[in-house]
Amino acid sequence: MIIKDNLPIKISKGLVTDIKVSNDSPAFVKMMELAQEYQTKYSELAISEIPGVQEARTFFRAIGLDPTKRRPSSEALLRRALNGKDLYRINNIVDAGNYSSLKFLLPICLYDYDTIQGDIIVKIGDSKDRYLAHNNREMVFTDKFVLCDDLGAFGSPLTDSLRTAVTPETTKVLIIMFAPESYDSALLDEHIRYLEDTIKQFNKSTIQQISSIP
Repeated sequence: MIIKDNLPIKISKGLVTDIKVSNDSPAFVKMMELAQEYQTKYSELAISEIPGVQEARTFFRAIGLDPTKRRPSSEALLRRALNGKDLYRINNIVDAGNYSSLKFLLPICLYDYDTIQGDIIVKIGDSKDRYLAHNNREMVFTDKFVLCDDLGAFGSPLTDSLRTAVTPETTKVLIIMFAPESYDSALLDEHIRYLEDTIKQFNKSTIQQISSIP
């Protein structure tokens, strides 16, 4: 269950089980193909004019972040794609998340479901909300947007914790997609279903339905 504080945002989630994490990543190939498509399609547009970019920026503003100083992960991917820079290849599961983030231009987080304890609280944090992030630096979430479980803080659209990271031992992945309050709820759920199907297609895994978030 996810409990959301009174924040002007929307969240959708999904759960895919029986996954097998590997370095063989068809999703990365799809992401590179999409990057090339974007280079052709949006070559004459400023980043701010590309459809979808403002949605993630609005979400960042809603959680108290300035998107001109800290780019949403989806926009950072888009900028790398448009500039012809290398995209990050991690593993088949994380790459599927990054591909979908680039496709829908919304921040997406993936977590090892079995490492999460109890309900997930989405809130503005305090000085006790902190964790060791993927970059091996401690993140402190005083007055910042954060996801917490019974063990404490574990994730955010900025960078996630090592505790809940997808690893070769992961067998269940929790997907969380973020959007501004104005985003169409049905469309957001469609995006989640697409990512679930993408992971299932490449892993012969199982989609497990979990209750929707109001």
